[in-house]
Order: sequence, then structure tokens, then C-alpha cells
Amino acid sequence: MAGVKRGPAGDLTLVVGWLALLWAIFIVDIVLRTVFDIWIAGWLGLLPRSRDGLLGILTSHLLHANLTHIAMNSLGLFILGWASCRYSRSLTALAVLYSMLCAGVLTWLIGSLNGPLAVHIGASGVVFGLIGWLMANGIFRRDWRAIIITVLVVVLYGSALAGALPSNDPALAQISWEMHLGGFVGGVLASWHLRKAKA
Repeated sequence: MAGVKRGPAGDLTLVVGWLALLWAIFIVDIVLRTVFDIWIAGWLGLLPRSRDGLLGILTSHLLHANLTHIAMNSLGLFILGWASCRYSRSLTALAVLYSMLCAGVLTWLIGSLNGPLAVHIGASGVVFGLIGWLMANGIFRRDWRAIIITVLVVVLYGSALAGALPSNDPALAQISWEMHLGGFVGGVLASWHLRKAKA
């Protein structure tokens, strides 16, 4: 991160680079699926309570099922990632790591094995982790920048937190609420654990 200039443009460069990596993986995955009938989600996705799914605790966040899936996650990652990097690049990297680990571990422990969610993939756990991280910073850190960002995130993303709860709605059957909940918890834990770290 030290090689990228400080300031809004440098933060934007980091976030766009992160998204470019996700899109490159998505394109390779699509080519492998359509041309060779190779589904890397079977290897790198998260299969709950399975030894084969352990790697997915870290790698499932890099995979997406379709264009809508990656587009929706990219929008959240762009907005929240940039806001978080504006606050602190190094703390953002740690918050993302906490979110990935908590989302992955919780989903591995309690995730659904039914229907289309037998294998869990997607960066939405990181999106929810950034929501939790940015919301909790205003509470735990109490500096003016963190409080302003917290208010903005609550206004923009507060209603999204319903996605971190189980639902009987058939329209939400393909959404991994476990990944969302774990990511959110990871973001809040990161905020609490890093509350005294310099931003």
C-alpha cells in the first residue's frame, strides 16, 4: 500500500485495483465454466462443515455466480472501500481481513447446505464487514471523521442490515445471510480491536 500515492486519487486507485482483481477472477471463472465446464467454485467456494470447504473460508470471497452478483458487490465495495480507505488504508486492510475470516468461519459453521446455497461464494461478507467497520468506528473511535462516516453509512446502508438475518422469503433463497452476518460481526470486531490504533 505504500507504493500508491496518499490522498483521494491514491485511495481510489487501491479500490479500483481491488475490484479489477475480482473482475479478472470472474472473467477467468466464466471462461472456465463455459469453455471447459470447470467450476472453480467447487474447489474454492465455501462448503459448510466440510473439510473440502475449509479453503473457501478465505477464497470464497473472490468468486461470484453471475454478472448481477459481482456488479452488486462491486458497487458496495467501491463506495464503502473508498470511504474506508479515506479514513485509513492500513486499518481498512485489517478490517477486510477480519470480515473475510469471520464471514468464512461463521458460514462454515452454520451455513445452509440446501439448494443453490450448498456452496457459498461472493464478496458480500466483505461488503457487510465494511458496513460494520464503518458504523462501529463512530462508536469506538469517537473522532469527528469516524462519526461523520458512521452517520453516512447508517443513512445509506442501514436498511441493508436486514440481509444479515435469516428469511423465509423465497426471493432471498440464494442470499447467504450467514456470510453477511459473519462479515458484519467481523467489521465490528475489527473496529473494537483496532479502536486505539492510529488512523
